[in-house]
Amino acid sequence: MTSSNMTASKRVASAVVGTLLGVAVVATVGITLHGLSGDPQGKVYATKQADSISVDGKSYPKASITMGVYPDGETALKDGSGAAKVNKQTGYPQYGPSTHIVLPAHTYVTMTIHVYDSGEELNNPYFGKVVGTVGGTAIVDGVSQTSIPSDKVEHTFTLHGLPTRTQDPLFVNVPLPKVEAKDNGDPIPTNDPGTHNAGHTVTFSFLTGSKGNYVWNCEYPCGDGTYRKFGGVMSAYGYMSGKVTVA
Repeated sequence: MTSSNMTASKRVASAVVGTLLGVAVVATVGITLHGLSGDPQGKVYATKQADSISVDGKSYPKASITMGVYPDGETALKDGSGAAKVNKQTGYPQYGPSTHIVLPAHTYVTMTIHVYDSGEELNNPYFGKVVGTVGGTAIVDGVSQTSIPSDKVEHTFTLHGLPTRTQDPLFVNVPLPKVEAKDNGDPIPTNDPGTHNAGHTVTFSFLTGSKGNYVWNCEYPCGDGTYRKFGGVMSAYGYMSGKVTVA
């Protein structure tokens, strides 16, 4: 083989190797970015019920879903949510078992939230009102409520739509009552056997519309001192906010 042929062969081989390396790098970056952009918590699905319910003369299938909100990962693990397994900052307050909720479309959804945290005061007293639920109420430890005083709230569950005209509107706001504490900081036992008298049980129902993507967040400022206490945990993924998929 002549030297010119050998040089040409080397050029072709180098080009092939370079192309393969380039493809490998692109594939690796793509896989890495896909993994980073995925939901590290997975999803929690509402459970469909066998019966239906009539609201304003229209029949809806029923579904239910249960969550918890905790002052830290240790409490979350005690309740069995496993939230701390996916949240590295276990000292943060957090919802569990996941912050990505999947609900069926055109359904009467009943949500139960077990709450174990303390609280201070809302920045905006509007979020102390129950809004968007069936009947405009939430059941707190067996008692129907339409609102909670601003200084008695620990967190809120506030579900709302994205800025789009292509899906049905959906807005739900439910304030969650705080666990009171003694002067020494020890929690005062509650009247809720569902949490072994360590927290409160809040239950409410709302109607979903057509398929769509929504978000939810807590409107109680439980973060650090920045942005009126909306920094820290409030701006961290997977703690005080999440996604809602209506499917």
